[in-house]
Amino acid sequence: MGLESSKILDPNEILNKALDKNLTDFYVGYSGGKDSGIVLDIVAKNYPDNFKGVLFVNTGIATNATINFVNDYCKQKSYPLFIVKPEQVTKKNGEIYSYENLVLKYGFPKSAFHTSTMFHLKYFPMRKFVKDRIRDGEKPCIISGIRKFESKRRTQKWSKYLYNDGKLWFCAPIFYKSNDWVMKYFIENNIKKSPVYNTLHLSGDCLCGAFAKKEEAKLLQMFHPEVFEEIKRLESLIKKYGTPTAQKYNTWGNHLTATTTEVQQQATLESFICSDCILD
Repeated sequence: MGLESSKILDPNEILNKALDKNLTDFYVGYSGGKDSGIVLDIVAKNYPDNFKGVLFVNTGIATNATINFVNDYCKQKSYPLFIVKPEQVTKKNGEIYSYENLVLKYGFPKSAFHTSTMFHLKYFPMRKFVKDRIRDGEKPCIISGIRKFESKRRTQKWSKYLYNDGKLWFCAPIFYKSNDWVMKYFIENNIKKSPVYNTLHLSGDCLCGAFAKKEEAKLLQMFHPEVFEEIKRLESLIKKYGTPTAQKYNTWGNHLTATTTEVQQQATLESFICSDCILD
């Protein structure tokens, strides 16, 4: 369920829609990237009474540079920082979520498995975070930097600036903003972004490999060796201990495209992963 509008709304109008839904406690989902940095600036400046802090998901496959940047930036700005991890969520069978457990069971993700991978690494930890906040009497909303026209994939996938999954609400204040608007705001307001953009051209908070090419591992080896070494460790583990499925996909970043069968398998995997998590 969510809200849609034929009107192009500004960030404050969209955030006010969240307040109208009695979502009064804003946590900005921050990756160290440009868009989430802009949203963080807007909320911190314009909604100080509602801004409760920054939410960063440590996926277990992020660069040290990104993690350090987020920590340092929040300290510099005096923003409360909440860090969540997939390991904080437990399956019904008692198994702990983690990137390592994910790849040992299913192998390194292909593009078709990106959504289910994000459920595993980001979505479930955020849901648990919100559940805990509700227990504390808050009315939380995750503020996102997603924009509808950022890419073709986003245009096809995202149709709402305010949407929910049960008690987990998301609000996207810059949902309708163009690249030109984003760059103008970024420059004029002196927004900072993760230094990983200079090496990998992305924030570096999640290097699961779903959209990566095999040769991109060389960039990691050059600029972020800790991630490269972790990937090599996981590749070795999969070859020794991975399931038969995992061993089919035992190389990071080598599976950019997916067959029709694999796309169908994604839906099955998503259903399995979603039904196997204790949240409600």
